[in-house]
Amino acid sequence: MMIDLLEYALALEGERNFARAARELGISQPTLTRGIQELERQFSAKLFDRTGRGVFPTPAGHILLHRARRIALGLEELKKEIRSFQGLQIAELRLGVGPVVAQTWIPDAIASLLKTHPQIEVHVKGYDFWEIAPDLINQTLELAIAEIIPDICKHREISVIPLPDRPIRFFCRTGHPLTRIENPTIAEVGQYPMAGPKLPLRASEHFGGTRALGKLSENGMHFDPQVSCQSFDVCLRIIRASDNIGIAPLSQLSRIPADAGIAVLRCDAPSLKTNYGIMRLRERTLTPSAAAFIERSMFAEAEYNSDRRATAPKNGKQRK
Repeated sequence: MMIDLLEYALALEGERNFARAARELGISQPTLTRGIQELERQFSAKLFDRTGRGVFPTPAGHILLHRARRIALGLEELKKEIRSFQGLQIAELRLGVGPVVAQTWIPDAIASLLKTHPQIEVHVKGYDFWEIAPDLINQTLELAIAEIIPDICKHREISVIPLPDRPIRFFCRTGHPLTRIENPTIAEVGQYPMAGPKLPLRASEHFGGTRALGKLSENGMHFDPQVSCQSFDVCLRIIRASDNIGIAPLSQLSRIPADAGIAVLRCDAPSLKTNYGIMRLRERTLTPSAAAFIERSMFAEAEYNSDRRATAPKNGKQRK
């Protein structure tokens, strides 16, 4: 069958050697050789160059292998979906997450899912938000939860479920000069360097003219803080011991102990809000595990953000 021949080609690409590829496939080397020859005959093209250093795909071979990988992935997904719907104990969730949601409510959503579906294998990978679209389209990911950026919206094959927008606040160490201002402006906050994750391009609309905070990335895809760090805990330690300022969802800041040496700033910037969404391929049937996780995610997000209020430093001075 053609599927078998494509698997031969993929194995040969991976091993770069006929003998090793045959062992990997569990067939004889002559069978593998005849299979590759049959592929080359059917496509009227040489697919592999045999050299002293190994076996390498030709340009025509690269084209075939690109398609073969997608076909193989699609077949594997088909098998999983059918077996899942037949009630067999197989379930897998491949999830991509942005740095902020990964450190706030995503762990709660995963734990909730595993309480009732302990057999599910969950594979979580952290992503910068501009890297998600390709892996969703090539089906490396089944779901992604991250910042909704214009690049995602350009892909008609990606469906996005927007999540509620939530307030974002600047924060700093207690005793920082900004804590003496009751309602600091963006310009005043922008006099100090920022430590935090890479921010979406829309952040540059708020931070224009505040070069101390950071700068637009060279690729124009995001805003780079002066200290770029994806770990919230690491940022807290930096900010607690310096004049750097940070930025985070208010619900995340509300979980910092009152005696932790961190002050939330009452900066008047009501348009600074989260813009997260749950992303999936539009025409792909969700597996039961993915459908269940979407439900748990929406509940976990709402729970994380309910009845949480962060307060600005109490030693703020009235602006005159």
